[in-house]
Amino acid sequence: MANIVNHKTVYGAASNIVEYRTFLWDVANGDVGTAAAYNICTAGETLIIVHAHLKVLTLVSTGSSPTIKWGVTGDDDRFCNATQGAAASLTAGAVVLPLALEGTPNVIATPYKIAAADNVLMTIGTATITTGKIIFTVGFLKP
Repeated sequence: MANIVNHKTVYGAASNIVEYRTFLWDVANGDVGTAAAYNICTAGETLIIVHAHLKVLTLVSTGSSPTIKWGVTGDDDRFCNATQGAAASLTAGAVVLPLALEGTPNVIATPYKIAAADNVLMTIGTATITTGKIIFTVGFLKP
């Protein structure tokens, strides 16, 4: 699995401080847009994700209808599934927040604990993305 150009290894600041990090994915900056999974960041230690959202800065497009999803190692659509990340949602200025996850019972996407070396990742499906810029924002807390 490839890293995005802006990939970082992240560590929490303290157990009582939420640290927000932003990660830019930008086709024009060299990020690959082919259908595959890409590491946005890697946990340098066990962390709790308390917040996650993405903002589309410039239209994400292809010759057809792109989809994206983003999540974590072992749960690749924890924060955004392919329906939320469909072409209609990937217009400039769009903000995508996690939905409640279907299950018994339904649960919210955050907080979510990840282990050291786990990745926050974005998966491109359906089509190769040729243009677009997205900022992923994640709030981390040490357990």
